Amino acid sequence: MASICTRCSLRLRRAAQTESQHLSKRSFSSTTSRQRGNLPSFHESSHEELQNVLSSVREKYFIPAYMHKQEHKLVTKQKFRQQLIDNPQTAIVGGEEITLQPINPREGWPHRRSIVAKAINGIINGETKDWLNLPMLLQGLNEGVKKAASDSLMEKIVRKAFQAKQLGVVIGCLHQAEQTGMTLKSDPVLRAFLAGLHDLAQESGWNKGALERALRDAKVISQLLESKKHGTEGTVRKDDPRIRPEVLGVFLELASVYAWKYDGKRDTEGLVKAYAERLLSNLSKRQIKPRALKLLERSKQWPMLQAIPIWHGLSLAEKILGKDMPQRQAASKAVAEYEVALRGLAAELEARNPAEGTYEHQALEAWRRCIRD
Repeated sequence: MASICTRCSLRLRRAAQTESQHLSKRSFSSTTSRQRGNLPSFHESSHEELQNVLSSVREKYFIPAYMHKQEHKLVTKQKFRQQLIDNPQTAIVGGEEITLQPINPREGWPHRRSIVAKAINGIINGETKDWLNLPMLLQGLNEGVKKAASDSLMEKIVRKAFQAKQLGVVIGCLHQAEQTGMTLKSDPVLRAFLAGLHDLAQESGWNKGALERALRDAKVISQLLESKKHGTEGTVRKDDPRIRPEVLGVFLELASVYAWKYDGKRDTEGLVKAYAERLLSNLSKRQIKPRALKLLERSKQWPMLQAIPIWHGLSLAEKILGKDMPQRQAASKAVAEYEVALRGLAAELEARNPAEGTYEHQALEAWRRCIRD
């Protein structure tokens, strides 16, 4: 009986060796047909903790995700574990030669969402060199792991990018949407960009340089919304961002403030008139009622924050364009209705005496800082 077990054992061992050799050969010969791109490789971080987190993400999640099916089987099957330890093998994974290591997710494997959140927080709270790792991290998650960062994380990234003056990195991620998974089709991402453009200009006191940067970035966003990766391309749909009042309102506000303060109160490039006409047309089509605006409880005051640029942009456009203002009667009505509604909301907020730094205080300051002279 013992001899039979020994023979079985030898047969099983030879079978495992044969299969592992077969898998190894196939992994090398099949890498050219792999659909994923190159395996992301991270730059050196500003501190050791982030470096270790990124290394762990790459080792535990990216490398296995970029492996060919046969390579993945070789490193995950328990029956090949000891042989792989005794006879290390290498394979081309995502264009890079990697030493294959046995994988056992049950042994101290970090939870994906937890370690990804830790990596992203480390990057967005780090230095400039840390931000350079963002595109690779997003690419590995979207293209390799097939689990793009969540909308809430993407929104947080955009918000932090404005604060850290790293918007260029994030716009780069938008240009590589197919790889990174960051797209303006996500309402939270688009909303964060629009709020960031408005805040960039307003919090500087409508400084010329800040306004010019905001206008340049707004132009990039506008162009991206014309593409298939971020919009509906040639087809304009009912809820298309290109015709939404809250989107057009920010574009009009930036153009109007610049014309009013730094271009002799003239619409020299025709942007003010173009945005005003498009905004008014879509306000009419949607039959928006400003009086329906309400404050939110314990939340960012998005209804008020999105309405302020609409009123601000239209009120300045009226002064800049005069008799050339498109749909003059509709424009005057919209300005008056939005002003009544926003004054009412501001009065409610003032009565609450909000503390500095709160969502309520932020909305109140956005209203107070509008240009009225």
